This record gives sequence, C-alpha cells and structure tokens, in this order.
Amino acid sequence: MTSLTAHFTLEEMTRSEVASRRGIINTPNQDQAENLEYLCMTLLEPIRNMLGCPLHVNSGFRSHVVNLLVGGASNSAHLDGRACDFVPVGMDIRLAFDAIRRSALPYDKVLLECGSWIHVQIAPKGAQPRRQAYLATGGPGAWEYQEVRGA
Repeated sequence: MTSLTAHFTLEEMTRSEVASRRGIINTPNQDQAENLEYLCMTLLEPIRNMLGCPLHVNSGFRSHVVNLLVGGASNSAHLDGRACDFVPVGMDIRLAFDAIRRSALPYDKVLLECGSWIHVQIAPKGAQPRRQAYLATGGPGAWEYQEVRGA
C-alpha cells in the first residue's frame, strides 16, 4: 500500500467499484497523485482529527471513464485528484458538514450531498480556496445546489 498520509492511502483514494466491476484502470498520473496527497494532507487528515473519527472514502480520484460511468460532472475536481466524497464513521453527517464548513480549513468547496455523504475539494494549484459550502440534492445530471452561508 502506498501511504499518502498517516490515515489515507493511494489505493483508498483511487478505489472504484465501477472500475473494478468493469475492469477499468483508475490510476492517476503524477500531477493527479500529487493533488491527492495534498488533498489528504490539507483537508482529509485535519478533518479526521477535528471530527475525532475515521472517514470512509467513497470516491477520490476518478479517471474520465469512471467519472462518466458514475455520472460525474465533466469539470469534476475528482478528475484532477482534488476532491473526495466520504462519510464520517460513527458521526452524524450534518454535524460533520457544519463543523467542516465553520472551520478555518482551506477547502475550496464542501458539499453535503443528498444528506448521505460529504464532498470536499481543494482549489487548483495557484488558486485561493473559495470556501464555498452547499447542500446538494438530486442526482447525476440533475443536481441542485443551495449555498449555505454564515454560522
């Protein structure tokens, strides 16, 4: 296993059930792998520490083929290794989302998607994090976003 940080591995951040079932290789290039490592160092590890619980990664890096198969946006940060969808293990997801969005962490976006998982992403290299928070409802091809502001 290739460790990216103390609690996250490259294999975990590239695992995809869709890819496994279809025999698709979901391997990031060097830039994408570097983004994954930075994502884990700057957001996932600090979130894990802040929440005090493990994070179950549902989706990290997605190749173009995997992203298409799961109905991801054509400009998804998952394609660059800059995003992760996860569930905090043993913690109410809404409380976790609120703690993340209110924190000083340098996230570009944090979304609570369908009340079922949290999406976090880092800004592209050289860009400042926008610190945008949204509630997302719907599904692939029909997502609706409601911005969450304030405390």
